[in-house]
Amino acid sequence: MTGSGRRLLLSPYLGVLRDAVLPVLGSAQQIIVPNRSAGRGLIQWRSPLPRPVTLTRLAQDTLQHAGWTALPARDSERWIRDALAALPLTTLAPIRERDGTVTCLMKLIGEFQRSHLHPAALLQVASSGREHDAAQVYAVYHARCVAERRYDAAGAEHHAALLDDVTCAATVVHGFAYIDAAQTALLHRVCGPGSVMTLPAAAGGSARTQETRMALIGCGWIPEPLLGRPHTAGDDAIHGFLTATLVPDLTAGEFGDIEGEVRACLRQVGDRLAAGTPPEQLAILVRNEGVYLDTLADVAAEYKIPLRSGQRRPLLSTGVGQLLQAWLDAHTQGWTFRACEALLTHPLIDRPDLLERARILRSTAPAGLDAWGDGLRWLAVPDHTTWRGALIGTVERMLTEFGLLTRCEGDPPLNRLVRTLLQHLGASVQRTAPCTREAVLAFIGFLLRSVQVPALTGKSAVAVLNPLGALGCAFEGVWILGLSDGIFPAARRDHPLIDTPTRQRWSAQGVHVPDVRSLASVEDALILAMLGTARSTLVISRPRRGLDGEPLRPSPYWNRLRAGQGPAALDAGSAGEQELRHALAGSCSPRVTVGAAIERTRALRLATPHSGRLTEAPTISSQPWTLADLHVATTCRMRWWLESGLQLTSRRRAWDDLTRAALEGALGGGAPASDQRAARALDLEARRLQQSGVWRPGPLWPAQRLELLNRIRRVVTTGDVLTPGATPLPVPRDATLTLAAHGHRFQLQLELDRVEDTPQGRRVTVYRRTGATGASGPLTPDMQLALTIHAAHADQGRYVALDTGHAFGTLHHVARPNRDSPIMQARDLLAQLGDRLAAGDVQPLHTPDHAPCRRCPVHAVCRVRRVAVAA
Repeated sequence: MTGSGRRLLLSPYLGVLRDAVLPVLGSAQQIIVPNRSAGRGLIQWRSPLPRPVTLTRLAQDTLQHAGWTALPARDSERWIRDALAALPLTTLAPIRERDGTVTCLMKLIGEFQRSHLHPAALLQVASSGREHDAAQVYAVYHARCVAERRYDAAGAEHHAALLDDVTCAATVVHGFAYIDAAQTALLHRVCGPGSVMTLPAAAGGSARTQETRMALIGCGWIPEPLLGRPHTAGDDAIHGFLTATLVPDLTAGEFGDIEGEVRACLRQVGDRLAAGTPPEQLAILVRNEGVYLDTLADVAAEYKIPLRSGQRRPLLSTGVGQLLQAWLDAHTQGWTFRACEALLTHPLIDRPDLLERARILRSTAPAGLDAWGDGLRWLAVPDHTTWRGALIGTVERMLTEFGLLTRCEGDPPLNRLVRTLLQHLGASVQRTAPCTREAVLAFIGFLLRSVQVPALTGKSAVAVLNPLGALGCAFEGVWILGLSDGIFPAARRDHPLIDTPTRQRWSAQGVHVPDVRSLASVEDALILAMLGTARSTLVISRPRRGLDGEPLRPSPYWNRLRAGQGPAALDAGSAGEQELRHALAGSCSPRVTVGAAIERTRALRLATPHSGRLTEAPTISSQPWTLADLHVATTCRMRWWLESGLQLTSRRRAWDDLTRAALEGALGGGAPASDQRAARALDLEARRLQQSGVWRPGPLWPAQRLELLNRIRRVVTTGDVLTPGATPLPVPRDATLTLAAHGHRFQLQLELDRVEDTPQGRRVTVYRRTGATGASGPLTPDMQLALTIHAAHADQGRYVALDTGHAFGTLHHVARPNRDSPIMQARDLLAQLGDRLAAGDVQPLHTPDHAPCRRCPVHAVCRVRRVAVAA
């Protein structure tokens, strides 16, 4: 068949190519696209049409029609091992048994097939022992494929193009950014007269696309350059990319890390969805889905944005797969405590009693299922069983009793995973033949590794695509993530067996295998294809740091797309790094100049606000003071000023509030204490703290809740909280006290946890953690308790430890205190504090060992003797 009448439409703008191909779709007998999404897009633009087919699918159908069958990856690996064992190798002989050798050869054979190489031609140009070994393995592998009529994933187009009988018809080929030699040969066989193909080839574009253009022209395709102008957001970006000019209406953003980049992207996507844009018209494009998918899935679940992806991953990488793997590990490890704990406390298992049991057993770590209760022995598969008994009696029972099947009703992703697992177990469940435990475990392990499930499966969802999945597609809004060096473009490396100099020597002898430079130019074709998918909105972004925390420089694509916005300023990863670079060059920004002056005054201990000398003294009497405020202020005035005056941190302890609420709930109805009242009060306080935003329960909250309630039960039953003859009194949450200290008036707000009438008089109780803040410092616990007794008009006071329930630090009210009594010592201390604050003195604490500074939450701002503290 000659190539006359086959047109090759050329334009760098994908929108122009799309407009040019639509009128000729109706006359096509078959339509070839790079992926199914591109085919669905063409049908939406014009119908009815022949069903679009991918080039790989067409090759597979052609081979299957000729009697060929697919070769699974495990059989392909076995064939390579057989070839390595049978051939008289030289360089590869010492390493022929290594797994890495087989993997390396599998990739190399795939490259040879995509390059459409005949084994005889490769053997002729192979010179060194290394090259000859690789060529021999390829020749044996290729001959076996032909003899047994089998094709692997990389060789479908190669073998289909070599068949004698291939159907030829008028074809429309649209959406490809480049094609390899095997695909070119197949298109030459299947595209008859009247065929049309589009290709985004232009000056300054991808070298790989230009190679494709020359190869197609060599096969008889007639080039037709199109003169259309860019009219979509993607075409405008392509024009700016190719000409290094300003891209109009391009939104770009830099973020500290990948999570920040993903959150910003999904917030914008959520705004578009809320504005009424259908999710099918939006797409998120990433070069490497493995870098972004997990973060996208987590943040999308938090924002309730549906996502879908063509990426597939083994069932083992899912939560259900990890649960079954923990069950397999428990068998292989002999049901050790760690293996049992990993299985029975898995996040998917809805059994709080097992979490509590794990906490109890953690100190002794007994092995075996018996330690966890009599009702779990069915988890262990017997040495000899049946397929039906093992799979239904153990695996399906595990899904039922651990609550997974119940959760499937309200969790569609989990439902799909469980349904997929049960479908693959279905055939084996019907087998009643006996089997061994090892056979069952090996079968489950094989399923976990071999069964592939979609990574993101939302319906009516925003697409998450890699460049190959985005070829030929078009969306109203497109977000391209990861334009940092190392992410996009992806790094390309020489093959360890056949490097670039070898490939260049082969190419000079007529055997063309793409070298690393040609493969690197594929990245240019992919970025242009991704840009062209945007019709109205295009957003690009990049992270400054990768998943490993290492800094990432801007991608060259980032610099080219922002050429009109000052690419030189993008060399610095952040504004701070840019200021540092200018400062080192002798040019400081006003912000850096002011900051340097402040640091000099602080180093010289000059009287400035930054060193603790305020120009305007804080008003003592106009603000409320808690005991925590007094303790911090008397210990370090700088910390008090930063925390309370500037409100840089919060000293609120959510766990103390939760413990107090549960304890008071247990004692709320008097003796005897009630576990139900404690649980109810704890849940109410947890809901209040969560709604206020000061606390958020984590995934371990069910176990922590049980542990806290158990501790409250021990405190109530074994501690000194309840005293015979004591009658609890209603008391407000806070008690106020105005305390005069040598001309200064402090408005104190003191928390009263419990007030009781006892035979010895009124008593106030303060709950306190053992070793809590305030146990050391100028304002001693006795001073704090004396102030509390005075505020509550009580006769005595005491502390009760929240962790043990034991009373300590009991103090009695003194009607005529002397100078050594705690209340008078507190007045003297507050007087000194008032004098300092009235003078505007909030200087930091200076102690020889700087022990308090090591735990200070505002030490980064204070920075008093940072070097000494670090040492």
